[in-house]
Amino acid sequence: MTTLKQKTPLARRTPLKAKTGLKQTSSLKATKNLRDSYAAKIKSGEKKVKTTQKAYRPKYKYRSVFTDDLDTCIITGVSKEYADIHVHHIFGAANKANSECYGFIIPLRADWHDIACYSIHQDRNLELYWRRKCQDYWLEHYGTMQEFIEIFGRWW
Repeated sequence: MTTLKQKTPLARRTPLKAKTGLKQTSSLKATKNLRDSYAAKIKSGEKKVKTTQKAYRPKYKYRSVFTDDLDTCIITGVSKEYADIHVHHIFGAANKANSECYGFIIPLRADWHDIACYSIHQDRNLELYWRRKCQDYWLEHYGTMQEFIEIFGRWW
């Protein structure tokens, strides 16, 4: 029977890296060499780099089916002289372009857009209210429920 004193001291044991199969030497040099060779290929023109810039669209290019004035908050009525006004796409992410195409955009004061806890990005009920309002507008002016689902993906 072995006691604690008879066990091998900590310094003699094999390191954890040896037990796990990790290399003892650092691979940072190899990574640096790969990065440097990639940078050299870009500088020489051998390798092309795709860069995409976020498209900036000024407010006057947008149109909304709910209001003609995109410089006044649709909820509070505050104009851009007194507060920062953001343009909110009611259907964002993959449907952002569809929101722009069909005019499902509303102007909101910054706190009603994404800053405060009552903002449209935080309050699910407010978000659903505007999405349902867009659905009603769609049924009156554009088409049927099935066409809406084909374009926007679901019915709220």
